[in-house]
Amino acid sequence: MASESNFAYRAVDAAGRERKGVIAAGNDAEAFMVLRAQGLAPMSIKPAKSKAQQAGAMLTNRESADLLVNLGELLLAGADIRTALAILGARADRPALERVCQQLSRDIGGGEALDQAFGRSFGRNQALVAALVAAGEASGDLPGSLKRASEMIDARLKLRDQLVSVLAYPIFVFFSAVAALLMILLVIVPTLAPLVADFGGEPPLSMRMMIVASNGLRTLGPLVIATILALATLLTVAARLQWLTAPFERMLLDGLVRRTTSSVIYGGFSIALGTMLTAGAPMNEALRLATRAVGTGVARARLDVVGVKVRQGEALSAALSQVPGFPNAIVRLAAVGEASSMLGQMLSRGGSLEEDGALRRIRAVGQIAGPALIVLMGGFLGLLMAGLLSGISQMGQASLS
Repeated sequence: MASESNFAYRAVDAAGRERKGVIAAGNDAEAFMVLRAQGLAPMSIKPAKSKAQQAGAMLTNRESADLLVNLGELLLAGADIRTALAILGARADRPALERVCQQLSRDIGGGEALDQAFGRSFGRNQALVAALVAAGEASGDLPGSLKRASEMIDARLKLRDQLVSVLAYPIFVFFSAVAALLMILLVIVPTLAPLVADFGGEPPLSMRMMIVASNGLRTLGPLVIATILALATLLTVAARLQWLTAPFERMLLDGLVRRTTSSVIYGGFSIALGTMLTAGAPMNEALRLATRAVGTGVARARLDVVGVKVRQGEALSAALSQVPGFPNAIVRLAAVGEASSMLGQMLSRGGSLEEDGALRRIRAVGQIAGPALIVLMGGFLGLLMAGLLSGISQMGQASLS
């Protein structure tokens, strides 16, 4: 029974009531048989997450990066790993961070390998941490490997923050203009509509067009909102079922923005792979983990072939050159790295250059899109207000005459 694991289950009892819980068993088939023996009809059985895994899933990327770099600094200062974890756990300001430190200390104190303990606590979202820990332990530079893992997480955070800062301004301008347009059509124009009705004559064309648009928007507004909500619900369901994931990812990798998208995705892959190789991780394991860390399924499927070809004896640069859309600059630097025995450094350098180039292109588009949207939306709203004021002026002149 020492090899038993916990399985979370959902089942239906004889009365038709749904039951949930956790059961200990050697595997999922054994768990199924135990539940059947208890008179339950299992609907789903999957491995239950431990408290450490749940806490690790609740850690933010920033907290993970800080934990790793602080742990590395304490190890460099001469503390053993369990003492360092105890210090960090005592200083933690969140229960999740404290639980991760405590669980790591218990697992390591119980004789578990470092990479397995870190892999369990940080989970699949930070799978590269375990590989870097294993490489650091093998090379005798565990503090350096922890620092490199922290730097990788920190780099992903900076990339995300830069993307948000570049795109936030154009998005804000667009929605502000839409809000101003709705204010004109739903508040200002309905206020002036009674004056047009009392005018008696034919109102100006600009005024008639805005009144028609306002009435149509108010009449069809509930239908439009219901349609938008229905589409949003449909898209949410499709996203959860991953019906649209593959087509969307192919559009990003092979469409109009393929150069920028490929630079971000494959650049991150190259940085992760190069960092692990520099830390001393074996090529096959580093490829497997770097590929698994790629966020898009289509790109992962294309990179899976690289691992197969490398295991068959093909050079990494040659295998990467056959991946559709993979940046040529990284392939060339990988070839230089293979010739100079600096493959890890060259891959990291190439990935950083590609990410920087993608950010420059995104920043340039953002700098153009913001002012362009201001001009376009401002001009459109200006025309609306000019037509509105012109209509009011014409009506006033007609009434006086």
